[in-house]
Amino acid sequence: MKKRIRYILFLVIITPICLELALRILGYGAYHQTEYSIVSKPNMCLEASADLGFSLGEGVYSVSMNGAPAYTATHIDGQRITGNSAKADSLPDVFVMGCSFTYGMGVDDSLSFPYQLQQAFSNVDIRNFGVPGFGSVQSYLQLKEEIATGNIPEMVVVNFCDFHHERNSLTPRYRNSLVLGYQRSNEAASKALKKSGFPYIENDTIKTVDYDKLYSNWPGRETFATVHYFQSMSDKSKESNINLVENSLSIFQKIKALCEKHEVHLIVTGLTKNKDTQQFLRQLRSEGFQTVDISLNLENKKYNQLPYDTHPNGRAHTYFAKKLTPVLAEWINLQFPAN
Repeated sequence: MKKRIRYILFLVIITPICLELALRILGYGAYHQTEYSIVSKPNMCLEASADLGFSLGEGVYSVSMNGAPAYTATHIDGQRITGNSAKADSLPDVFVMGCSFTYGMGVDDSLSFPYQLQQAFSNVDIRNFGVPGFGSVQSYLQLKEEIATGNIPEMVVVNFCDFHHERNSLTPRYRNSLVLGYQRSNEAASKALKKSGFPYIENDTIKTVDYDKLYSNWPGRETFATVHYFQSMSDKSKESNINLVENSLSIFQKIKALCEKHEVHLIVTGLTKNKDTQQFLRQLRSEGFQTVDISLNLENKKYNQLPYDTHPNGRAHTYFAKKLTPVLAEWINLQFPAN
């Protein structure tokens, strides 16, 4: 009996050690969060939102990502500026919605493509609703809120990227990026986001999860390859049960229904040049959406901000604006001829 107990104890001790060594030999390691930093002055440019996850702080900010040269970001009424128009309040509104690509993370105010679009159209007010970290679910909630308060636009442009699928469903991988990424990037941002609630869609229903319940590493994940391996497998198993495309399609159907109810012209663009984006645009077209592919290869160093960051640079934003301008002009100039 004692030998049997000793043998069992031996297996209990040696098995995890052997498994850890085997995983290390196979190239697996402990969890390591990619370092990412955001320095924002005079304070953090992103704030907590109880229903959207993030919101834009009011004011003018100097922001640097990963040590890159600082850029200027100006936020007024929860949006990034698109120019100074004295007639803005009297002009028809065009909402441009999306994530950090739409917002223009990493580039000055005047280089973001919504700002450049505003320079092309004097007869409408282009409003940039893009916010870093957003998916299509936040675009829907923003639009719903604006319409509920009486701010009904004439046109809405929703910019889609393939990684919005993950954001719309709040997959374990994206939850990991949100929580652990912000913990490493900026202490002030991580502390502020503890007041946030993050929206996602599940079974055609929009739900919200608090920041402190989003994601956490299992004990020992950052030390042992074994723990990291099994938590990664657990995350993949959970994600395999999520229909990412159907969830995103559900969100866009809600956006389309809202626009049709209030007679708002809707355009959906694709910004990322890959198979997933193209397939989703085709699916939306089959559902009656007007879609426009304005994507480019952001892995090309001409269009990103490497070595600091992979967001679109000023040249990429100019490309987006040039591709989108004739599409908007066809409808805008017909509906609202310039004076």
